[in-house]
Amino acid sequence: MRKSILNILVFLGGAVLLVLIFPVQVGRPGPVFSLQASLLVLLAGLGGVAIRLWLLQRWKSREREANLALIVRTVRRIHLLLAERKGRDELLEGICQILVDDGHYFSAWLALVNREGALDCCAEVGLGAQFSRVRHGMEKGIFPICAEKALVRDGLVVSDSASRCAGCILAPNDVDRVCFTARLSHHGLAYGLLSVSSSAAREHNREEQRLFAEIAQDVGLALHLMELEAQRAITENRFRELVENSLAGILLIQDDEIIYRNPEQKRLFGPLPSHFLPDVFVGVHSDDLKKVEGAYGRVSRGEAASVDVDFRFYPQQKDGRDRAMKWVFCRASRIEYQGRETVLVSMIDITRNRELEQIVRVQDKMSSLGRVAAGIAHEIRNPLSGINIYLNTLAKIYGRGENLETVGEIITQAQAASGQIESVIRRVIDFAKPGQPQLRMVDVNQPVENALSLCAAALRRDGVGLDKDLAADLPRCRLDASLIEQVLLNLLTNAAEALRPVEAKKISVRTVLEKEAVVIRVGDSGPGVPEGLRDKVFDPFYTTKSDGTGIGLSLCQRIISDHHGTLIVEKSAWGGAEFVIALVAEPEQER
Repeated sequence: MRKSILNILVFLGGAVLLVLIFPVQVGRPGPVFSLQASLLVLLAGLGGVAIRLWLLQRWKSREREANLALIVRTVRRIHLLLAERKGRDELLEGICQILVDDGHYFSAWLALVNREGALDCCAEVGLGAQFSRVRHGMEKGIFPICAEKALVRDGLVVSDSASRCAGCILAPNDVDRVCFTARLSHHGLAYGLLSVSSSAAREHNREEQRLFAEIAQDVGLALHLMELEAQRAITENRFRELVENSLAGILLIQDDEIIYRNPEQKRLFGPLPSHFLPDVFVGVHSDDLKKVEGAYGRVSRGEAASVDVDFRFYPQQKDGRDRAMKWVFCRASRIEYQGRETVLVSMIDITRNRELEQIVRVQDKMSSLGRVAAGIAHEIRNPLSGINIYLNTLAKIYGRGENLETVGEIITQAQAASGQIESVIRRVIDFAKPGQPQLRMVDVNQPVENALSLCAAALRRDGVGLDKDLAADLPRCRLDASLIEQVLLNLLTNAAEALRPVEAKKISVRTVLEKEAVVIRVGDSGPGVPEGLRDKVFDPFYTTKSDGTGIGLSLCQRIISDHHGTLIVEKSAWGGAEFVIALVAEPEQER
C-alpha cells in the first residue's frame, strides 16, 4: 500500500514539474492543454516513477552488496576462529559474537544437542534474559517450532512476523525482524542449531541466506572434527595407559634416536646415556651381538617389516656397572608414527623362563645319563679291571725282581686303560655340565659320534643293532655341540625303549646334506608314531609312557628351534619312527 501511494505521488510530481516548465502554449493565454501536452504530462509522470524505481533498485543493490561484504567478512573470521581450535564453549561464544559484530545481526544463538536430541550446551549474544526462557524450555526438551523444523531437515528455516511460532525467541514488538535458523550437521549427524535475527529487509537476500547456510555447514564440520579429536584423545590416553602399564618393554626409534621408552623398558635396560644410539647395542652379550645387529639392520633398512629375536644382555646401572644378565624376546617392526617412519621395539623378559628351561634341560640330561648309566659303568669297569690286573702283575714282577722293560710295558697299558676311563668320565661331565649355549662352528658328526659312544654299551646290552652312516665333508654349522649331543642321546634312548617289545631291534643314524641343510636322521624298527600324533608328541608333558614326564621331545624341539633348525618325525624304512633334524649350514665364506 505504501509503495503504491509513493508511486502515485511520484507520477503527479513528474506531471506538475512538466506543467511548471511548460505552463502554456505559445500565443494562447491560460493553461489550455492540447492532446500533445497531455501526453507529455503522462510521460513525465511515468518517467518520474521509472526514475524512482531505478534509484530504489540501485539503493537495494548497494545495500545487498554491503550485506554480502559483511557476511563474507563474517565467514572469514569464523574460519579463522575455527582454525584456532579453541575449546567448545569458547568457540560457540566466539561464533555468536562474530555474527553480531561483523555480520550486523541483531542477535545470534547456538545450541548443541546430543545423539538423543537433548540439549547439551548453548551460547548467545544480543538476547540476554530473553534467551533464558527459551533455554529453560530446551533443557526440558521443548524447542521452538522453527528449531524443531531445522533439526529434521536440510536448508534454512526463515521465520518472520507473519510466521512467528509458539515459543519464538523474538519479542512480540520485533515486527521488522526475521530469524534464520539452520541445522549444524555433517554426514547426516546433527550436532545442533545456529540461529540469527536480522532486519526484515534482508529476508529475500538469497545470496546472504546461502552464505549463512554455508556458515552452519562449516560449524557442523568443525564440531565433527572436534568430536573426532576428542575421541582420538580418549583413545590415545587409553593406549598410553596400556603402554605405560604394559608388561612388555616398548621403545620407539626414529632416525636412529630413541624417542620413547615405557617404564618396563626402562626397568629392563636401565638408564641409557642421552647420546645413546640403538645401533651401539650397549650391554648385549657378545655371543648374541651379531644376530641383534643383523635383526635391527634388516628392519631399519626396510628389508623386513618385522623381525623376532631373543638375546642376552646386561642391564646398565646409573654408576655404569652391569647388573645380572637377562634374557629377552624382542620384536622389531616398522610403523608410521606422527607421519614419520618409526621402528617399534617390544620386548618381554624371559629370564625366568630360560632359567626354568635350563633346570629342565639339566634334569633331562641327568635322566638321559641314568638310562645309559649301565653302559657307562661297563665302559669304566672293563679298563678298570685291566688296571687291577696290571697292578697285580707289577706286584709280582717287583717281588721276583724281573727286568724293567716288562714293567714299562705294563705301565703303558695301565695308562691307556686309565685314559679310557678319563675319556668316558670327561664325556659324561661335559654332557652333564650346565651352562649357557655356546654357539661355535662345529662338524655335526662330532656330537653324533659322542652321543653314540655314550649309549653304545647300553645298545649292545639290549641287543640293538646300530646302522651308522655319517657323510664326510659336511659343511659346518653354528651350534652348541653339547646341546645337539643331548638331543641325539634323548632320541637314541627313546628309540631303544621303543624297541623292547620288538624282536628285530635296529636303529639307524645317518647324516647327509639336503638342500643346503645338514640333516641328521635317527630311525628305528619299532612300532612307530601314528600320523595323527606326529605333531602332538612335541607338546609339553605329552607322553605315552607310564613313567614318562613328556618333556624330552618338547625340550629337543626347543633346542633345535634355538639353533634355527627343525625337528620332525616321519616313518622309517623299517616302518618305525624316524626323527629328522635339519640344521642350517653356514655359507662357505663364513666357514
